[in-house]
Formats: sequence, C-alpha cells, structure tokens
Amino acid sequence: MDIEQLIKKLENEIRTTQKAQEQVESLDRLKEIASVYRGEDQVISFDKIAEKIKLRKDEPKFMSGFSGLDELLKGFRQQQLVVISALTKSGKTQFCMDLTCRMKELNPLWFPFEESAEELITKFLERGEETPKAFAPENMKGSAIDWIESKIVESIAKYDSKIVFIDQLDFIVKMSSDDHHLRIGQTMRDLKAIAKKWNIVIFLICHLTKAKMDTQPTLEDLKGSSSIAQEADTVILLWRETKRQKGEVVITNNVNVSVQANRRTGKTGNVKMIYENGHFLEQEWKTDAEQDLENDEYFSDK
Repeated sequence: MDIEQLIKKLENEIRTTQKAQEQVESLDRLKEIASVYRGEDQVISFDKIAEKIKLRKDEPKFMSGFSGLDELLKGFRQQQLVVISALTKSGKTQFCMDLTCRMKELNPLWFPFEESAEELITKFLERGEETPKAFAPENMKGSAIDWIESKIVESIAKYDSKIVFIDQLDFIVKMSSDDHHLRIGQTMRDLKAIAKKWNIVIFLICHLTKAKMDTQPTLEDLKGSSSIAQEADTVILLWRETKRQKGEVVITNNVNVSVQANRRTGKTGNVKMIYENGHFLEQEWKTDAEQDLENDEYFSDK
C-alpha cells in the first residue's frame, strides 16, 4: 500500500470514528431532553395511572333495565362499542328498541338504515303504545362515517344523547370489493374512536352468516369479519328457540340473550327471555333437551 492509499484509509477511519462519536453524543442529548419531558403523552408508571383512577369521579353506568343482563355486564359504560346480532327476523332491531325505551333518559339517537324511523314508530302506534323517546335524522342522507359522526355531534349538542343505535353494519360497509373484511375492521375501529371521542355508547346491529337455526350462534358466526368481535367491547347474540315438529321448522317466542364477549370483566352468560307483543320480557324457559334431562334426573331420584 502506497503512502497516498494509507492516508486515505486513515482519513476514512477518522471520519467514521467522528461520525460514530457524533451519533453517541446526539443520542446522549436526546436522552437528556427525554428525561425532563413532561408532555401529555409522557411515560408514567402504572402506580400514577392508578392514582388518577382513584381520584376520578365514579364512572356512569347505563343500566339496560333487564336485570339478568345488568347482572352480567354491570351496566354499559361510556366509550363502549356494543355489537348486537342474531339471525334474520330474530328480533335484534326490536330488542334494541326495547333498550331504547328502557334507557330513554339517555336520549337515544338512532340511525335506522334497515327500517325507517317511520316504520319503527308505526309498530308502536299500531299496538296503541307511546312513541319511544328517541331521535333520528329526518332524512337518512348518508352512511359514511363522517356523516354519522356529524349527526352524533348534533344530537349530543341538541338533546344530550349518550347512547347511539346503528341499524346496521352492512349499510355502512358495502359488500362490493375483495377488501370487504379489511374495511369492516377499519369501520369498527372508527366507530370505537367516535365512542371514545364523544364519551357515548354505540350499539351496532350486525347480521350472522349462520344457516343452522336450531343451535345458539357463536362469535364465529358474525357476518363479514373476525374484526367485529375483536374490536367490540361487548357482543350480545340473540337466538330464538327453533325446533322441528312433525317435519316442520317451528320458531318459538323463547329467546336466549347470550353475552359472548365482555371486555370489561370477561363475564359471559345467558339470559332467558320471551318475545311477546313486540317486546322482550325476562322469563325462564327450558329447551326440549333441558326438559328431558330434568325429567330423567327426577325419575332417577325416585
């Protein structure tokens, strides 16, 4: 190696060393700045977070008025996204209308995409019942998330709405492309973000894909994407007892209201109800299999 090559090599090594030293110094300065950072997103301990929680006022609990459901969930909470689903014509919209009536002091806002507000109200008038205390856009001019959020803000400002019902997901996310499941996931996250931003509870009605009617549906039967169950805080699945009698399918008025996901406490379970005169009422009932088992146990004890 001649003298010029040696000099160039040494110069490169010096520059490399200087650059490394400058990087170390820069990182040290960055750590020094970070050590005194006090912004709203500063890193703090779990202990400090716990202290903030203890100083916070009691979190409002929005009770459904169904004792079994309230026992399981301990009430709905602000900033939650709640999914309610069932097979077609199983009463999920009417179940949400019952929640609306039972939670009327929260000034519910409805987005009635599937059935219009007029159709929903007509059912109450035809039964000779009072019009539910709730609100809805006079005209359903859109289905985009931005439009939905603007109507939520309007209802909060005008009526102090604290709960929102959206009927239903398929009207927001159209089944028209290969990335349908991805857009469902994004929509779920958008709705959750709106619930958090405006401190409300959003009830989202969804469909099921399940074709088999004679068994209780599960989270895997939610139509469209696994993101529905993953992003929701609570998932409630309704199942109307279905059985075969003399070769015919019979759908009874016995309903199992199944809490199958509960992010807050993890507690799940079933609440037995009956569907009568357009309303859901808590009442115990037994399937044929449960009744047969009870009879077998009774006679075995004899």
